[in-house]
Amino acid sequence: MSLAICNSPALREYLIGKVTEQKAGIEIIQVEKNCTNLLAAAEEKLASRKPPAVFVTEIENALPSDDIQPKVIGNLNASRELWQERFSCPVVFWLPEYAATMLQRDALDFASWISHIFEFVSEQATAMAGTVDAYAGDIMSAGRLDADQKRFRIAELEQRIEDAGDTPKPKLSRHVLTWLSELAYIYQAIGDLDKAEENILRSLKMAEKFELQEVTSRDYCNLGIIYQTRGDLDKAEQMHTRALEIDEKLGWIEGIATQYSNLGLIHIIRGDLDKAEQMISKALEIDEKLGRLDRTANHYAKLGVIYGRRNELDGAEEMFHKAVGIDSKLGRLDGLASAYGSLGVISQTRGDLDKAEQMYNKSLCIHEKLGQAGGVADQCGNLGTIYLMRGNLDKAEQMFRKSLEINEKPGRSEGMANQYGNLGLTYRSRGEVEKAREYWERALGLYERIGMRPEIEKVQRWIDELKEA
Repeated sequence: MSLAICNSPALREYLIGKVTEQKAGIEIIQVEKNCTNLLAAAEEKLASRKPPAVFVTEIENALPSDDIQPKVIGNLNASRELWQERFSCPVVFWLPEYAATMLQRDALDFASWISHIFEFVSEQATAMAGTVDAYAGDIMSAGRLDADQKRFRIAELEQRIEDAGDTPKPKLSRHVLTWLSELAYIYQAIGDLDKAEENILRSLKMAEKFELQEVTSRDYCNLGIIYQTRGDLDKAEQMHTRALEIDEKLGWIEGIATQYSNLGLIHIIRGDLDKAEQMISKALEIDEKLGRLDRTANHYAKLGVIYGRRNELDGAEEMFHKAVGIDSKLGRLDGLASAYGSLGVISQTRGDLDKAEQMYNKSLCIHEKLGQAGGVADQCGNLGTIYLMRGNLDKAEQMFRKSLEINEKPGRSEGMANQYGNLGLTYRSRGEVEKAREYWERALGLYERIGMRPEIEKVQRWIDELKEA
């Protein structure tokens, strides 16, 4: 019997998932609220099955805070010998640090039977330790973390924020706001938009309370990115405009450039390319003067998208290569992944499918390494279009559905619409007209909700062509 101590539910769930991926058959027993007998619950769940291991999770559900010595602890102590009699496999109790302390303090007999203790707790995770964490708030460094490192960083930040309390002391407040911002960024990167929004709103509430205008602006900006990802462009524009108003009032040039760039992206999605170019060029001019290379690379990439949509392929390619040059110099893997994907689109448009596939795979590998769900979804969809153009319809459908599944989890409306459209093309190629119509109508509905005029016209044209056929 072992204890696995981990204060972060998100990290706990992730670690258990990684282990069960590697070892099939592990039984997971989730403790119900107010459970008093863990052994009985385990026996009822497993019946006569003999798994290779048993994980007991969410024990905190059975530990009400108003009960000094919960019954579940006493029963666990009394049943210590029965666990080894009933289960001839490893049994691991996953629990937060306070529950482990309670168990080791109040169930001494049971604790004496514990053979291993695994701790997934960082010594740097306390609030006071976080005040000297130079890494905190460094979004570029957070972006370079791989998928596993991101999960551990989430656990560290969540533990640190919890340690600071609901009403942190004044000297901790500034640090808590920084941790909330980084936490939101990482959650957004891995595709958990709800968690990202939750942390941004918590930060916004604190920032408004302490009248921290610069932080308030940042939070409105981050909310705008969340809404844009979900496809709510009107609400996204509202958030970025509010941030811009604050930045202009403060005379904060860096913030003004950021909002111009974000508003430019919204215009790209809506198909208003001239307005988009105007906004992003303003942002580029400011950040070039400030020497902000990371942001300059982002602006070049967005200009590349604009030129690509105008079918100015040479200009688009030039912009993407400029972005690659800067991102390579800075070691910005997320920027490189985006640029490689965009260069793949250029190659595909020119008919060079082999080179396009190569670029998409390079992009996909980086996104997977970084744990960036949205990027993985986009490149799966792009690879699907390559297979579709080559006539490999089964492989194309497989990639489109994989992309759709990833997009559905955070509710990325544009990504979902793109894959509905691609699946419709796949079914049309198979001669399944009604299925094609069904998926195109789904895509059309999402594009109309987002307000993506070029895509609305394109999909409507496809549907009309089916009627004429």
